[in-house]
Amino acid sequence: MKFAILGYGRMGHEVEKVAQNLGHTITAVFDIDQPFTVTSALNGAQVLIDFTLAATVPHNLSIAAQLGIPVVEGTTGWYEKLADVKNINGLTMLYSPNFSIGVYQFTKIVAFASRLMGSLDSYDCYLHEWHHTGKADSPSGTAKNLANVILENFPAKDKILTDTSYSAIDKKALHVTSTRVGRVPGTHEIGFDSVYDHITLRHEVHNREGLAFGAVRGAEWLAGKTGLFTMDDFMQDMNQ
Repeated sequence: MKFAILGYGRMGHEVEKVAQNLGHTITAVFDIDQPFTVTSALNGAQVLIDFTLAATVPHNLSIAAQLGIPVVEGTTGWYEKLADVKNINGLTMLYSPNFSIGVYQFTKIVAFASRLMGSLDSYDCYLHEWHHTGKADSPSGTAKNLANVILENFPAKDKILTDTSYSAIDKKALHVTSTRVGRVPGTHEIGFDSVYDHITLRHEVHNREGLAFGAVRGAEWLAGKTGLFTMDDFMQDMNQ
């Protein structure tokens, strides 16, 4: 297949490598030195894979819709604009805060564990994530998604606290915290704690290749479709 890449940073390079290893062709690359505009030449690209900055996402998606190219949107931190994005006429998009297939399955495990542990009144829970110092958003998009999954399934929690707590924390608040250090690709940990024991669920990314692999497989899946899709749509077919 033929793909175009928007954003030629670390993830853009990883997407290019993975796509080529899977036998695909990169027909166009857009970045600061080669802006993505309504006059951009796609050279036959069937899907655009976007890993850029949150502030540019609505604009980039609007251009993609005008050019008639579907988008795999892997940028994080823009979901407060999702309602506006959904109103872009002619947009076809597969979007996710994390395209790692392992993270998707981990999210399902967290949902199940939250229901299981949330049915007891003796457990509290937390979420902590680690990423490299170049990470643009905090908490990560994946952490925010996991936090919402916990809230949906753990009755004792009804709000999210991402700030440092300088006093006793509201017991109904799920504390979501972050560390930015070195070159850590990404780690997310959920803990369930009681006076009797502690249970930890942890997902550690070895490298960015898994994210790129999921995005490229998502692009393969998206080609030829129309509409707005999430990882649930994509993975439903993958798991069959």
